[in-house]
Amino acid sequence: MSSGQGGDRRIPLEVQHVRQALLRDYEGLIYDDDLKRYQGAAWEQRFLSRALTASAVRLVTGCDYEAAGQAVIDGENDQGIDGVAVDESSRKVWLVQAKWSDAGKGKMDQGEALKFIEGLRLIERRELEGTFNERLDPFKGQLDVAMGDARLQIMLVIAVMGPPVLSDAVTKVLERARKEFDSRGPVLDYRVYGVADFHQQLRQDLAPKPIDVEATMTGWIKRDTPFEAWQGTVAVRDVAQWFSEHGDGLYEQNVRKSLGLTRINSGIKETLLNEPENFWYFNNGITVLCDSIEPHWPGRRKPDEPVKLMMNGVSVVNGAQTVSAIHEAMQQDAQRVDDADVTVRAFSLGQDRPAYAKRITETTNTQNDVSQRDFIALDGAQAAIREDFLLSLGKTYVYKRGEPDPSPDAGCSVEHAAVALACAHRSPDLAVRASQGTDTLWERGSSGSYPRLFGEGPTAYRIWRLVQARRVVGAALDARRKELHGRAADMARRGELLITHLVFQLLDLEDVGEHGFDVGAMLDRIPDLTGQVLTWLIYHVDAEYGPNSFLSTTFTDETRCKDLAKLVLDDVRGGGSIPSLRDDYRPPKRRPRKQRRPNAVPTLVSAGRLADGTRLTYRPQHNSEILAVRDWVAEDQRRATATWVNDRRNCLLWAYDGQRYSATGLVIHIWELSGYERSPVSVQGPGRWTLDDGQSLWELAVEIFKRNEEN
Repeated sequence: MSSGQGGDRRIPLEVQHVRQALLRDYEGLIYDDDLKRYQGAAWEQRFLSRALTASAVRLVTGCDYEAAGQAVIDGENDQGIDGVAVDESSRKVWLVQAKWSDAGKGKMDQGEALKFIEGLRLIERRELEGTFNERLDPFKGQLDVAMGDARLQIMLVIAVMGPPVLSDAVTKVLERARKEFDSRGPVLDYRVYGVADFHQQLRQDLAPKPIDVEATMTGWIKRDTPFEAWQGTVAVRDVAQWFSEHGDGLYEQNVRKSLGLTRINSGIKETLLNEPENFWYFNNGITVLCDSIEPHWPGRRKPDEPVKLMMNGVSVVNGAQTVSAIHEAMQQDAQRVDDADVTVRAFSLGQDRPAYAKRITETTNTQNDVSQRDFIALDGAQAAIREDFLLSLGKTYVYKRGEPDPSPDAGCSVEHAAVALACAHRSPDLAVRASQGTDTLWERGSSGSYPRLFGEGPTAYRIWRLVQARRVVGAALDARRKELHGRAADMARRGELLITHLVFQLLDLEDVGEHGFDVGAMLDRIPDLTGQVLTWLIYHVDAEYGPNSFLSTTFTDETRCKDLAKLVLDDVRGGGSIPSLRDDYRPPKRRPRKQRRPNAVPTLVSAGRLADGTRLTYRPQHNSEILAVRDWVAEDQRRATATWVNDRRNCLLWAYDGQRYSATGLVIHIWELSGYERSPVSVQGPGRWTLDDGQSLWELAVEIFKRNEEN
């Protein structure tokens, strides 16, 4: 420690601040069992790198320290990824790699970037079993769901204790991955955070600044018990100003922050831009928690007069999507959106905030959005289809949101109908859209999906039989998927609707909407056609885009799917030999497990092979090890000597200090004391402790084990 500085002068001040905070804030929150063999600076550097990973997770997700610590998977078999976080509501995934440096010069090199991308590939392909360490286990289910979701966004987070810059070589690696993965839109991105970012985070942690906003409210009502509360109408321009000044800071107590450009956000914005005068009717409004509210009266103090509310310590706990959509709409067309109003509820909790905030936040986050899906209930064609279902089939057809779906045999919903009709369309683009979520099927306009699906009034027979056919394709795919492995099985999952479209194109559906159509004959053909289509699709995906191509890119790209559809249909219709799949696309045969040899020390203890006090000598095995410890051991020969103790864990009594150690633990301790800086990560300690005849503990244990096997 240097005098007058309160720290080490060799460490830049900002780094020192962050360093101390990381050691303090993440103590006991990050897995470090594999670091126990390190001591002093060696342990600290490794722990700081993991803590920096956790800090980066907290920086990008806003989670707490405990969740950030649990996000760290750094260690053996991390596949180049130090931390993982998943937002289940938005399907956003963050993958983190961190580089600590006491000197403030941390950076990522090209090799590390390549390993980072390979880790991403494994996750994108959902090859999670047996490839990553157990610390990824809590995230496997979330990652599996996120990778198949149309809302998926992946952010590669590079955290460096240094300047937030990347070399040209690293940038090329990341840009190449983004271009390959991201052809369908801004899904994959990367961001670098450096010393200044983490220091700023620390400052914000220590000195959070309350947010104050104001709004003019009309048509208001006020309550005072159990706490002060106001409800009324506010011009959206006031709300837009909140976001302009404070951004996502408005949502600190919300169960989630604004999710950006989602379907909900898009629907709110479209209403604002197209029907601003109706926005108040269609939107559920905004709920705000405050520490205090100060009313100011421009005119008379009466309910029919406006009141200006100064709200202090604000957090928007419901309506985050509404707030961000208002801001975006104002940015796009302020003059038109200026006519819109929104309902605002403001609760002044004061000292009661801890008691009420959580309950209010949870209970108010049940808002249903107004979307294009709701407006189809006004389309007379849907009512006609429902009537046709009842009269022609004696079955139920539901199309209003909130109505429970009928059982599979009793009918279907408009969503089932839309997906089946999309798969039956002559072009695969509608099936591709449906694979990204049914919300894409309610779009209107010249290129919208809804008029192409329902514009000509499909009959109940046509809809119901296509729904049945889609179910049979799904069942056939489920059966085929069990016969596949890895990438091939993933193609069967991701490409389900494209495969359904291709099977439909191979069926004769011209009269499927007619009463006398032979449904049984059609359904009987589907399982075999599904198998052919799937095999040819797997073959052409690999042939056209490579066996390592991102499947999420392929099966959401309309152009690629059109090209694949033509290739597959030509081959199936041509009747050629179906290609054989690669061996690694078949489930691996289970091999009987070899009996694992027990640990050396327990084997020796159980056999009673060595008497307590048996002399043992430390024998280094590699040139670098010999050179590192030679001089230190030569200073005192007791350093290389120990005696045996029949204990299954701490079996060696070191002559140098009289303390007991495990065989491996004592070797690592000798390395640390002798200054062996480039020591291996793992070591077989029993192989380095030898008897006077030169036989090691490991060799002696193997001899006993073999003898027991023979007997």
